[in-house]
This record gives sequence, structure tokens and C-alpha cells, in this order.
Amino acid sequence: MASVSEMYDVGWEEMRDKLRKWREDNCRNSEQIVDVGEELISDHGSKLGDDIWIIYEQVMIAALDCSRDDLALTCLQELRKQFPDSHRVKRLSGMRLEALERYDEASKHYDAILQDDPTNTAARKRKISILKAQGKSAEAIRELNEYLEQFVADQEAWHELSELYINEHE
Repeated sequence: MASVSEMYDVGWEEMRDKLRKWREDNCRNSEQIVDVGEELISDHGSKLGDDIWIIYEQVMIAALDCSRDDLALTCLQELRKQFPDSHRVKRLSGMRLEALERYDEASKHYDAILQDDPTNTAARKRKISILKAQGKSAEAIRELNEYLEQFVADQEAWHELSELYINEHE
């Protein structure tokens, strides 16, 4: 099969810029991100400088969406080597465990992050996503309400809470 760069006649700079644009636009086109990112990392990683780290994160999340645990694990291992004590990398590790449906282990990762930093909104939201994935809507609603008592301005969380209430009453 032809590579992305061959199929679309683009160089590594265009591929890097495309990933950046998708990040900035919050695009969740995971299959394309995996295709472009995997080639960019494997064939041109040494040219990316510090951009490599955000690309590893972007590709890892897309790989989880696409059930590409091999690629997700590769990205995660590189990020762990570079940032061994990072809460962000620990959250990514938890997200991988969620994708593997190892919810208790993932929750422990998030609890460890929250032990160090009780204001870490990303870890709190991941814990809520675990409850949703397990079909525990009532508990997710309770946790979201508690979250919103502290982080009142989080519009995304308000939207999520309203969706949970609507789904609960259907």
C-alpha cells in the first residue's frame, strides 16, 4: 500500500502542518490522524524537533479511537521516557487502560493524579467518563454535579450533565 506522502504527494512539513491544523481545529478524524501521524513519526520523527511530543499525544489518542493499541502503546512509551513524572502522560496512560476496559486500573491512575493535584480537571473528567462507560449514569451525574460546584464555568461539563439528565429520563 502506498504511503500517505506518496498518495497525496506531500512532504513531511505538510504532514506536520496538517496534524497541527487538526489539533487547532479540534478535529476528531482519528483514522486520518493515525495514517498521517504514524508515517510522520516513523519516517520523519528526527526532523520534528519538540513538535514530536504533541504529535505523539495526538496520534496516541487517535490510535485509541481506532483500536490501535500497538501504536498507542508505542506513543505512550516515548512520552513516558521523555516526561516520566507528568500528570498529562499519566492521564494518557489511564486513557489507554480505559480503551482496554481496565476501568479500575485507569481510575487508580486518575486518583494518583488527583492526590498530587486535586484541581486537575482532566483527571476528574476521565473518572466521570469511566462511570459513563460502565453505564453508571446516576453516579456520573452525581460526580458531574460535584465537579461543577468547583468548576462552575466549565461549559463542556454543563453540556455533558444535560445530556446525562436527558438520557436518564428517556
